Amino acid sequence: KKYTSISWNEDETYASGNVKDQGYTWLKDKAGSEDGRKQQARLRELGQLAERLGCSLTQLSVAWSIKNDNLHCVLIGAATVDQLLENISSLQVAPKLKAEHLAELERILDNKPVRPPVVSTLAQR
Repeated sequence: KKYTSISWNEDETYASGNVKDQGYTWLKDKAGSEDGRKQQARLRELGQLAERLGCSLTQLSVAWSIKNDNLHCVLIGAATVDQLLENISSLQVAPKLKAEHLAELERILDNKPVRPPVVSTLAQR
């Protein structure tokens, strides 16, 4: 299934010449950079968490969105029936996401937004 797991061999990906031949040298450079390696490590950790929960990365991301108190709705997109079914099955994954899983996701991603303080306009009137 497309996008269900992260698995690649960097040597094979770059040695084949496909990246260069198709004009994607920027992608090779980005993936080989320090930031690229950190991103790949995060993806591997997310993949391991998804595996422990018995779901795909797609299902994990949709389930996280469902559990996120800061989101009001979750919009999914599917080009195939299989993708739609995978997205719908995220509803079975969401109850499995406990506080420790959510904390692990936040630790892995390390990009939790900080809500700015609310400014009252009443004081300005």
